[in-house]
Amino acid sequence: MWTPEHYLLSSSLFLKLLGAIFFIALGSLFVQIKGLIGSRGILPLKEFINLIGRSRGISKRRLPMLFWINAEDRFIQGTILLGLIASILLIQGIWSPLQLALLFVIYLSVFYAGQEFLSFGWELFLIEITAHAFLLSCSYPANPMVFFSLNFLLFRFHIQAGAVKLESCDLNWRNLSALKFHYQSQPLPNTQAWFFHKLPLPLQKLSCLYMFFVELVVPFGIFFEDTVRLIVFSQFFLLQFFIWLTGNFSYLNYMTIALSVVLLPDWVLPDFLGNAAPAAPTPLWLNLFLYAGGSALFFLQVLRLYDHFAPTHFCKKILSFTAPYCIANRYGIFAVMTTKRIEIVIEGSDDGLHWKEYCFKYKPSEISRRPRRISPFQPRLDWQVWFLPFRSFRQEVWFQRFLFALLEGREEVLGLLRLNPFPEKPPRLIRALAYEYVFTDFKELSKTGNWWKRTYVGSYSPTLAIKEVDRP
Repeated sequence: MWTPEHYLLSSSLFLKLLGAIFFIALGSLFVQIKGLIGSRGILPLKEFINLIGRSRGISKRRLPMLFWINAEDRFIQGTILLGLIASILLIQGIWSPLQLALLFVIYLSVFYAGQEFLSFGWELFLIEITAHAFLLSCSYPANPMVFFSLNFLLFRFHIQAGAVKLESCDLNWRNLSALKFHYQSQPLPNTQAWFFHKLPLPLQKLSCLYMFFVELVVPFGIFFEDTVRLIVFSQFFLLQFFIWLTGNFSYLNYMTIALSVVLLPDWVLPDFLGNAAPAAPTPLWLNLFLYAGGSALFFLQVLRLYDHFAPTHFCKKILSFTAPYCIANRYGIFAVMTTKRIEIVIEGSDDGLHWKEYCFKYKPSEISRRPRRISPFQPRLDWQVWFLPFRSFRQEVWFQRFLFALLEGREEVLGLLRLNPFPEKPPRLIRALAYEYVFTDFKELSKTGNWWKRTYVGSYSPTLAIKEVDRP
């Protein structure tokens, strides 16, 4: 049976890689934060905090974040900058427990402050990993209970990812044809997705079957001996590589591989990583603390997994108590496969007759623009726009505020876009239209240079305007 003593180097490497993940996550957020939740952003944090303060149904305990202290732009940016410094120190292995504790608090705060723009599963996954990593870093070698719980997290993440696809009863997952749609309908396709979309259906089904095998069967190998765990790592790596190759899923693929490193026994790691130092005795008080912490995290995970398959009032009550701290989360994306790609296109006009299109930095817009690779960077606005067709315009308050910001010509928000067709002054009118986008074929790409073709579906929003006296 594997023990933490066999994974000294891999545990150390995992912590350094986690530091790199934080640097990527916080760094990409730093350059977008003012336009998203700054004082002149789409969803100003100050307004959000004031709204929560006036609400009687939500307490501060349910939203644990540093920004209750201060929600000014400089404090928000300073907090993220502090996190970037902590991530660099974590990469260097300097005071790792302190850096991880700091990063946990900062990212949990940013998660709540980001509102819709940080509502993705990998945010929760990163926070939960960090809670384990903090305990892991407190002793050398890692406490056995903490190490086991961390491995169980890797197991649960994959099992839940596969289970939700079958539990949804979505026919496309059950008949293994989901990937026929996925490459085209995913949030931000890349160039490789265009080519993979052209693969024959039998190969698409075989790829889907392999994915289910890795997510639902392979994870059980985590609890076997070192050699089996090495095979598990290779399969996890291969699956994440192909997801990375054919899509742009922020830092999720990188983070999953970083966590999977804990499956690698020290004897397979290269010499340049150094040699495992002799184990140092852990003080009794610290050992007891780590056993208690590791057991608590493991217990919460068991409850979460049990509640996933057999929901009970007891599980929900316990999990709701710890839910604000995001240390035992539910996972699983694309439970139901999206079969059509509906894009929301925003246009502005001065006279109501001639309309000009705003272009996003990365999501499909011009049909001739090649889909690009951008991961691990995550353009938060582009991602959020992908979800719009699933809800009505009236339900999407953030999008209404976004259009209003364009009518006002706010530079902070315009900076999130690639092309502003009204550089001199904002338009008088604005509207959002829905188009269905599909990939072109080889012949059409060669003939026209177009990667996409699109068909008008209808209006997504009414035509909006603001009075001239109301303009800033």
